[in-house]
Amino acid sequence: MLAVTPSPAEELARVLQETSANSKSIALSGRDTKRAMGGPVLSADVAISTRCLNRVLQYEPNDLTISVEAGMSFHALRELLAKERQMIALDPPFCSTATIGGVVASNSSGPMRRLYGTARDLVIGMKFAMLDGKMISSGGMVVKNVAGLDMGKLLIGSYGTLAVMTSINFRLHAIPEETHTFLFSFAELGAAIEKRDWLLRGVLLPMAVDLLSETAAARLGRRGYLLAIRAGGSRFVLSRYGRDLQEAEELTGADDDNFWKQVSEFPADFLRRQPGGIIVRLSTTLSEVASVFRFAPGTIISRAGSGVSYVYFTSWNGIEQLGQLAVQRGWTAVIEYAPDEVRRSRNLWLAAGSAGDAGTFAMMRKIKQMFDPKNLLNRSRLYGRL
Repeated sequence: MLAVTPSPAEELARVLQETSANSKSIALSGRDTKRAMGGPVLSADVAISTRCLNRVLQYEPNDLTISVEAGMSFHALRELLAKERQMIALDPPFCSTATIGGVVASNSSGPMRRLYGTARDLVIGMKFAMLDGKMISSGGMVVKNVAGLDMGKLLIGSYGTLAVMTSINFRLHAIPEETHTFLFSFAELGAAIEKRDWLLRGVLLPMAVDLLSETAAARLGRRGYLLAIRAGGSRFVLSRYGRDLQEAEELTGADDDNFWKQVSEFPADFLRRQPGGIIVRLSTTLSEVASVFRFAPGTIISRAGSGVSYVYFTSWNGIEQLGQLAVQRGWTAVIEYAPDEVRRSRNLWLAAGSAGDAGTFAMMRKIKQMFDPKNLLNRSRLYGRL
């Protein structure tokens, strides 16, 4: 397989045009941190990496916007923004090595999605190269800049199957003056859910609300069902959290930062220790989070304020049963990370949700056909092996 790392963006577009004209299939990546996600690329004649597209193109600190090339390291961008006390409000796993393009293409997120949302909420524009070599601009550098169809949104979560993002524009947020973490340990699941429900009914707006199963908490040196709440703001704001959550264990400073790094990087750490490990992502209503913990086997970490839960398995045992349970209860269940042999031989979409609807899937096929009529780009990575 021929491997290329084109730069600048115009050279990448030229490579795409030439490759497509010769009907050669393409495996697209940044730094390959998302290799275990989505379906496997079934075949490829050319491997294209965006890692040499790594520049900051435009940064407007006063406007809280930035434009960067897709191959830039997420960690490097985070460090750059921190100098101005600003951030991209995403905390995905593998952030020390992942590229910006990889994070957006996989729509990866972490605990902060409770307050700030996902890449779909933070990306305000992008440029991407089509397989015919054309460069397309979508959106801009203004947060409220919506007019007509924002084609760039189609590329978020598309796993590189439609086009190649060359640069991405983000809305930024100020880093909170301080952040504190409040931890509750419960012997019974019901008590943890009751506390979660009480919090979500109230006036507090925490950055993150995560619930960890007993086995997940144990890996962080904790006991019981662990409800973790992160708050950010001024000392006055945090004093209100302290009063309302006074029975919790409170973490500040480095302890606060280290705890959430462990939670955000839990998938990466798990897969390093368990090379054959499998992680299933469940999407449910908030009221069904309790059922995930009651019925799903394995270690669980839930974004308990958003309804997205991750179940960790050391082997295939129990996964088909979880898929059947998801179908019965109306959950969406997708194998998010798995080794190559599982991704090649198993159905990763255990309960496909809206994607499994015939009309929705037909629309997905039409979009793929519009962007990639020869089916050359990252073949089979999406639902239905698109």
